[in-house]
Amino acid sequence: MRKIQKERLESLDILRGLDLFILVGFQSVFMYLAQATGENNWIKTIFDVLFTHVEWEGFHLWDQVMPLFLFMAGTSIPYAMARYKRKEEEISGKLFYRVLKRVVLLWIFGAIVQGNLLDLNLNSLYLYTDTLQSIAMGYLFSVILFLSMPIKGLLITFFILPFIYTTGMLLTGGYTPGNNLAELIDRLVLGRFLYGATVTASGDVVFADWYHISWIYSTLNFTATVLSGVLTGCLLQSSDSPQKKVRLLLLAVLVCFLISFALSWIEPIIKRLWTSSMMFLSTGISVLLMLLSYYWIDIKKRGKNWKWLKIYGMNSILAYMLFHTLNTVSLREFWLHGFEHLIGDYYPVLLELAHVSIIFFILLYCYRKRVFLKV
Repeated sequence: MRKIQKERLESLDILRGLDLFILVGFQSVFMYLAQATGENNWIKTIFDVLFTHVEWEGFHLWDQVMPLFLFMAGTSIPYAMARYKRKEEEISGKLFYRVLKRVVLLWIFGAIVQGNLLDLNLNSLYLYTDTLQSIAMGYLFSVILFLSMPIKGLLITFFILPFIYTTGMLLTGGYTPGNNLAELIDRLVLGRFLYGATVTASGDVVFADWYHISWIYSTLNFTATVLSGVLTGCLLQSSDSPQKKVRLLLLAVLVCFLISFALSWIEPIIKRLWTSSMMFLSTGISVLLMLLSYYWIDIKKRGKNWKWLKIYGMNSILAYMLFHTLNTVSLREFWLHGFEHLIGDYYPVLLELAHVSIIFFILLYCYRKRVFLKV
């Protein structure tokens, strides 16, 4: 933890806060509410359409949460690395240490959340399984590219990476679950350490027939997603007029949507594989959200009622880790068990609301003390 004093892009903090609030403060409560109200009602319908992942092909609002997280990790890079880009400070071992420390810590946090790292048992360890690890890899390659290329080079690379991804997928059999290049590479490289994999008594690795999420090959498009944020950050940080920035961002949204639509004729939109068509679609949405946030908050200065989201946005990693690792069951049940007979099926909703409220008040305390988890 350390105190933050540098000037920040407020619209980015608030947008990141919105993303994290949906992830750690809203979706789970809404899920329990949908379950409590039963089938065939409008709450359950809204939840199923907006706040669940698509099983394979297609795209829901909930599928946008992770891409937006990666996009915003990229948007912050030009602000954090500006002095190195402008040659005001030499690239040194200190910078390499800072970047590698961030990558390693994100990887460790991801392994804690979904990789069973705290089991201290190699038989249950999974190596590449979590959003934070995809951010780590996208961040690492994007920083290297940002520091070594001009903006035009970054833009070209942004288009080259999905081209490589899609070409490889199409030339090797397409997008059938369990039978595609992306999953094959994960199985070959990660083997036993792929999520859901087990080892038989004879030593054979058995892959779960229900797990069809790719990581290693999809890092091409993870990096492209982060790069889209880098390019957006470069534009927002530039000396161009706010009006020109808005026009260019609108153009970027249109281009991403058109490419996604065109690609969808030959490549399905599959978030689990992070296909290029999905990457361009989610990037277009991310840029649009960043544009709206920037216009409303930084240009129009009308973000006063949204500043509470900075409680989540300026401590996003801490919010994510608390939600996934903080066990408050005994505390909640001790204080709230008396409500169970009063509200019946809605008791789990109350318990989950208490859980996310505890996290909120921890984040609020940290925000007021200006203490933030930085990696």
